[in-house]
Formats: sequence, C-alpha cells, structure tokens
Amino acid sequence: MGIAYDPGVSLKSADADLDGALRARLLARIGRKYRTVTSLLLIGKLSFPFTRIENPDRVLDEVAEEADRREKVSGRREPDEHLHLPYWAELWDSAMGIGQFLAREGSGLRVQGSGRGETSVLDLGCGMGLSGTTAAALGARVLFADLEPPALLFARLNSLPWRRRVRTRRLNWRSDRLGERFDLILGADILYERGQWEYLEPFWRAHLAEGGFVLLGEPGRQTGDLFIDWVISRGWVLERFEESVTTRPKPIRLFRLRPRS
Repeated sequence: MGIAYDPGVSLKSADADLDGALRARLLARIGRKYRTVTSLLLIGKLSFPFTRIENPDRVLDEVAEEADRREKVSGRREPDEHLHLPYWAELWDSAMGIGQFLAREGSGLRVQGSGRGETSVLDLGCGMGLSGTTAAALGARVLFADLEPPALLFARLNSLPWRRRVRTRRLNWRSDRLGERFDLILGADILYERGQWEYLEPFWRAHLAEGGFVLLGEPGRQTGDLFIDWVISRGWVLERFEESVTTRPKPIRLFRLRPRS
C-alpha cells in the first residue's frame, strides 16, 4: 500500500463555509499572541495555503526574555528542557524535503502487508505541520504530535481542508505512549540533540506498524552523520535519499528506517 495522490477536500468544497469559520477561529486564537504570514505552497502536484510565524526569531527572543525575567524574580535559571524553546516556530527545510519526497509520484513509500485501507501517519514533532499536511493532502490519516500547544494550533489550521482525516495530540516522546501504531512516522529535523535518540528509538518501535517506515529529514548536521551508524547498530535498516529544496543550497538528507527482520 502506498500514499496515492488524492485531491481531497479543497477550500472551495461544499463545506467551505464551515472551513472558513474554523479557519477564522483558529487564526483569531493564534493572532492573540503571534504575527503570521500565509502563502501558497507548491509541493509536487499539490498546492495549499500555509500559515506560519512571520518572525521566528522574535518568538525565540520573547521566550529568552521571559526566562531572564523569571531568573531575576526567583534567583534560579530554569534548565533548558523546561524553557520550551520554540523550535516549532521555524518552517524547517527538512519538512519541505519530506513533503516533496511524499508528493513526488512513485515516492516509494510502500507499506508491506498493511491491508488496513488508508495509510496512517504520525507527524512526530510536527511543528506547524507541513510534513503531515502534505500526507493528509495525499489521502493519509494523520496524527500531528508536538510538545508545544501553539504548534498544534498551526497544524490544525494548515491541515483544515483535510480535517476529517486529521487529529492532533500534545506529546512528549520521552515519556508518553499513544497506544496505537502507524504505517509511517515522519520526523522533520528531530535528530539535532544526541540525547533525544535514546527516547526516539524506542518510541518508534512502540508505534510503528508491521511493514511500516520511519522517514526523517535532516539538513546535514554532524549529529546526522553520527546517527547513521548509531541507529544501524540498534537493529534498523537505513536507506538514504537526498531532496533538493529551494530554500537552501545543499539538499536535505532523508533517512528511511525499518526494523531489521
């Protein structure tokens, strides 16, 4: 079974009024805190409006300023893992690479022996939801998962045309489990911290359906180089691809993983 192209529901569909109302409500919630910009993204044969943070650096600065304020009041500096740094606010090149790979005809994402109908996809650390939105536009059932609630608002907004096959869930992959398995687990730029790998690898095993794949986008960091041997040593088969994107001179690396039989 693969992800076959399906135009799905567009903003001009019969329930466009409901789409518009939901979109307005989400934009209003997001707009209370963030300035956004919406543009039409072209990914393979797909095109859809995508709303993102206008200035991700400003969001990071606000988090840092709040951390400084709390330190001055309490006299203690919060550990980095408690700062909730807004990595989600950046539209990562890796997400674009994954989206293009999924959208390309004959993308090669075959789920062996699934037989469950629509492909089920988990967009892990989804950020603003580009990878998962592409999968939903291609006909997959998608669960967007991220630690940060604002990211899930953006993911809901950007995937609205396909909302009937989309869910969101706040998730900490270090400690949470979903109680379900997926044909495809996506991860755009989630390998940058070496310390997260020991949590990600068992999470993938716990949530990958038989015959399924993990597809990771990585921009060429040193940690990505180290990850290759690390994950192979833990019993995964790794295939490497490259995907050129217009936002950077070097291509995105894609790692497709499956457990070794």
